[in-house]
Amino acid sequence: MIHPSKSPAPPIGTDLVERLRAGDVRALEELFRQQYEPLCRFAERYLRDRAASEDLVQDLFAALWARRTRLDLRGSLRAYLFASVRNRALNVRKHQLVEHEWERDEAAPEVRVLHRAPRRPDELLDERERDARVRAAVAQLPERCRLVMQLRWQEQLGYSEIASILGISVKGVEIQLARGLRALRARVRRDVR
Repeated sequence: MIHPSKSPAPPIGTDLVERLRAGDVRALEELFRQQYEPLCRFAERYLRDRAASEDLVQDLFAALWARRTRLDLRGSLRAYLFASVRNRALNVRKHQLVEHEWERDEAAPEVRVLHRAPRRPDELLDERERDARVRAAVAQLPERCRLVMQLRWQEQLGYSEIASILGISVKGVEIQLARGLRALRARVRRDVR
């Protein structure tokens, strides 16, 4: 494990950059020891979280090592590292802001209605049992009443459509629905007792 030093960071020489490009692990360790703590303090200004800052800087060094052969510096390596920390920290803050906005939106009452919580297993079981009782009760209804109930509630047809299909009046559909609902209520009351 590489441990950073507490002393102020000396300037980074071009020989260190060349050693990094060549794959010299000791050059990475040296750079890490020199720059880790100042980079963490810099990141912490943006993130206000020491652990997140340390993670960010460690990720930066890992990325630096992975891209060492393609490292193209226009200025100093130290300036490159600080600019990279700033950019990464700003990206983290932007991501945190998006997460915060999403959480706030999800907490809004009008959104919660759109995204209901998943149903608990006991609720699903209760619903299945209730559906089975209703289907059994509907099956016990007289044929015409059962047909009207099925066309209305399962097929979602209107009263006039049902009347046309069965060759009865709209009033006849209303009467059959009322009878069917009374019979279902009575059956459900009996089953609950």
